[in-house]
Amino acid sequence: MIVHPRARWRWAVVVCGTVLLGAFPAALAALPVAGSAVSPAALRARIMASASLPYQGYAESTVDLGLPPLPDLQGVSNLLDGTTDQYAWYRSPRHWRSDTLTAVGEDDVYQVCGATYLWNYSYNLLTRVLGTEPVRLPRAADLLPPALARQLLGLASAADHLSRLPSLRVAGVDAAGLRLVPADPATTVSAVDIWADPADGLPVEVRIMGRGTSRPVLVSSFLQVSQRRPALATVIPHPAPGVDVVTTRLSSLNGFLNEDHRRHPWPPRLGGLARLPIAGGGLAGVAAYGSGFARFALVPLPGTTGSRIVDAATAAGAAKVTLTGGTGVLIRTPLLTVLLASPPFRGITFLFAGAVSPALLESAASDLFSRFASRP
Repeated sequence: MIVHPRARWRWAVVVCGTVLLGAFPAALAALPVAGSAVSPAALRARIMASASLPYQGYAESTVDLGLPPLPDLQGVSNLLDGTTDQYAWYRSPRHWRSDTLTAVGEDDVYQVCGATYLWNYSYNLLTRVLGTEPVRLPRAADLLPPALARQLLGLASAADHLSRLPSLRVAGVDAAGLRLVPADPATTVSAVDIWADPADGLPVEVRIMGRGTSRPVLVSSFLQVSQRRPALATVIPHPAPGVDVVTTRLSSLNGFLNEDHRRHPWPPRLGGLARLPIAGGGLAGVAAYGSGFARFALVPLPGTTGSRIVDAATAAGAAKVTLTGGTGVLIRTPLLTVLLASPPFRGITFLFAGAVSPALLESAASDLFSRFASRP
């Protein structure tokens, strides 16, 4: 076959053009990043005020906690131990949407005014949750850089230290860096690194370091992002014919918890930490204790559910611990600590979880069992 010289030239131009286009993003990322003179306090203030900023983009979150798979909590285990890819469209705190890509399709979350819609592709099911959710399991949308950054900075205490980090180019944004170092030695969080647009504070990347680790335990970053406001129709669900639609309320979830803890409220202090108020009242029987990053959640699990989770954790190699007035199974990761505590006199398991030391959770569980034992 004979190729005319002009044809060879045309193909050479096409090939070179393709190579240049493919190399352009890498070359752009390699260019020097413009620094920013914004102070740590000013950058934090801009990040905290960024909830009203619209954006849309594609984000990837990687979490490496080493949690064992737990029955009835498989979705949470996958979220906190793997890579999550999601598209996000955000108009305001009351109108946004997140699509999480899964092996079989996608799971979506829509926030439409006071209602949250959960779309499950596998079950062909759209669930509408009415009212606020002061207590719930983590979702992929919680790992989006803007939401995660504001949540973490909101936990900071006045004693925590803020400093600037070198700027970093993330998804085309010359982002200013901010480091938060918790002062409380009881937390397992050694540092939180956030990069945000220095002009308006929109977070584009978050990293969390655990004590004693040489690399981040959690990294959440935009791969693509634009501050163009998405259309309203994009963040409102439009179920296709044949999709099952159900409605639930927060109050309907309270039946999951043991009636005993509705009659007997939690103690005001456990493990030396004060009980935190939960906005909106929360779920009956759920409690939180502590301040800053040194805080933990306490949830009573019914007999069958609690026993299954304890058995699964034990089979996965979780350590057994002896508590004052009971026994426990401890799951320890570089960031999150989980204690499943069982008193001998009740058919229930108490789940303690937080970014805190095992000693703190063991002390809290022993305090709780001692209080139960002293009741008439």
